[in-house]
Amino acid sequence: MPISAQPDVSLSRKDFTSIFGHRKAEPNEEVRSSWLRSLSEHKLDPDRVIDPEVLTFTELVEHRAPIEELSALCLPEIDRLLHRVMEHAEVVMLSDAQGVVIQYRSTASSIDKYSGLRVLPGSIWTEDRQGTTGVGLCLREQRPLSVVQDEHFASRLSSLSCTVAPIFGCEGRLACVLNVTSMQDTGHAVQSMIRELVASSARRIENLYFDRRHARRRVLRLSRYDDFLDGAAEARLALDDNGRIIDATPFASKLLVRADGGAAVEDLFGKKFSSIAGVVDLERSIELDGSTIKSKGGALHFKLHEPAKKRPMNNYVNNASALSSRSKFSPASSLQQAPSLTEILGTDPQVAEQLKVAQRVYARCLPLLLQGESGVGKTLLAKSLHLSGPHSNGNFVAINCAAIPHDLIESELFGYRPGSFTGAAKQGSPGRLVAANGGTLFLDEIGDMPLPLQARLLQVLSEGEFVPVGGVAPVKVSFALITASLRDLPPLVRDGKFREDLFFRINGASLHLPPLRARKDRARLIEEAFWSAASQAAQPVCELTSEVMDLLMSYSWPGNMRELQHVAKFAVAISESSIIDLAALPIGLRGQDTDADATVQNLKSRLDADIIFAALTSDNWNVSATAKKLGISRATLHRKIVEFELQRPKHRS
Repeated sequence: MPISAQPDVSLSRKDFTSIFGHRKAEPNEEVRSSWLRSLSEHKLDPDRVIDPEVLTFTELVEHRAPIEELSALCLPEIDRLLHRVMEHAEVVMLSDAQGVVIQYRSTASSIDKYSGLRVLPGSIWTEDRQGTTGVGLCLREQRPLSVVQDEHFASRLSSLSCTVAPIFGCEGRLACVLNVTSMQDTGHAVQSMIRELVASSARRIENLYFDRRHARRRVLRLSRYDDFLDGAAEARLALDDNGRIIDATPFASKLLVRADGGAAVEDLFGKKFSSIAGVVDLERSIELDGSTIKSKGGALHFKLHEPAKKRPMNNYVNNASALSSRSKFSPASSLQQAPSLTEILGTDPQVAEQLKVAQRVYARCLPLLLQGESGVGKTLLAKSLHLSGPHSNGNFVAINCAAIPHDLIESELFGYRPGSFTGAAKQGSPGRLVAANGGTLFLDEIGDMPLPLQARLLQVLSEGEFVPVGGVAPVKVSFALITASLRDLPPLVRDGKFREDLFFRINGASLHLPPLRARKDRARLIEEAFWSAASQAAQPVCELTSEVMDLLMSYSWPGNMRELQHVAKFAVAISESSIIDLAALPIGLRGQDTDADATVQNLKSRLDADIIFAALTSDNWNVSATAKKLGISRATLHRKIVEFELQRPKHRS
């Protein structure tokens, strides 16, 4: 059958049947147009569409870099979404604006099935390559939609159902596509339900990314509901100092359309919010009118968040020069930026001299060993050294040796060739050492590395090359090495659990990070944590009451800086004003014994659900590692998990 140069959506069902066979699907107009573009513009054959190209790990890392911050912000929502749809779907993916899968979550039982269809991290799903797919169609239509089973152009994809939603970034431009994929025979009714969930998740990610980009600006949150409990029902506007709109989420135009008459986000840019909503004075409107715009479409509620413009002042810091000497935080710092060394280590004189030595050692490519309790900031320090040192142009590759099963650490580090072992990806994997080439390799909890792997690592450090699993030819690498351990390594060496030669190889210099309870600058660090949490949440500057500061200063902080940051974010999130009082603190903290020298047993009893869940999440739910970190037995941790009804996200990382 001759095919015209331009798609003709008037073609009959009979015409389509002659091309696509007797498929069950009766395509809608969007799918029909996409089928025709696939035939006429892209010159594809539904029975001969080749498998999608899959980027190598190194290529994927490079491809992900431009939107690394957004990619990282998506991960918690992707995990929650997979948990919600698990009854009907097996995979949740995030694709960038070029159709490349940059984040991937799936159930463990479905990995092999999807690998056979090349539904993998780094796979490319644009319309010109694969014909009609959910990702490709969403990139064109830029709205939530579903492509169900044999609505896919390629015959080999007829077992898949894909439901997608766009995520928009700066100035309403499409940044990513969120995708739920299923091999179940669900049909359009179930996909419609999933589409609501996917669209809601996409909007929550969109708003979170917007808040992060505009943490230093005035931001308006808009909603039809006055409780502002559902982030998916909200829109965002960013205003300059004159009240003009400089950025907005696409949903803002839909909420404001009845008041303004505009139909696109671009129509809002450069206009004053007062001219659109009839609100002359935002602050006065919030005080007198209950934060409500009375538009033609009904009540539209809004909240105004001012950027933090000054530091909190508390009785614990009376010296003005001390306040002025504090380093400035960047609440919107991306993953390409890390807190400064001063922000991590503070002004404690016990650490300052050690830090100078560590910086000189790292700059000369000698290995550095960081030691200290869990949560003191070893990972942040390693990343800051990387970004401020001579290897900043390369990748910073971090591996937690305690969080990866022992039988997978070798393939994770050294990579493997195709077909090296059962369950290996068909295209193989280059490994994390290759990814770190030219940059920095950070091995956290190196004391938990298996002895056989210690020997292989020692060979790499000595010779600068290794042979991948299942390979023959050696691969040369060069990187800076930073290791960390909360366990004291010399006793492990004496007990034969850690190689002495490897210990001397990684210990070019050692830096011990003191626990928060022993820090002389503890008051400053506490205030900085709360100020940073408020800034990141685009909240007004928060001030701590004297009762709160007394409690936080006397608390033993078993989770150190990580726990402090968690408490600060929790308090800022639930506080209804800029004053942080005792009611804003986690219950477990309010009821704690304030003796700074409390026994380990008392520390155990104060662990609440939030702290345990945060520790489990940071350890990828490795119960043994988390129990060791918290100083409790595995049995006690399991009992706490049951007591607090904590649930592990049902996916394979």
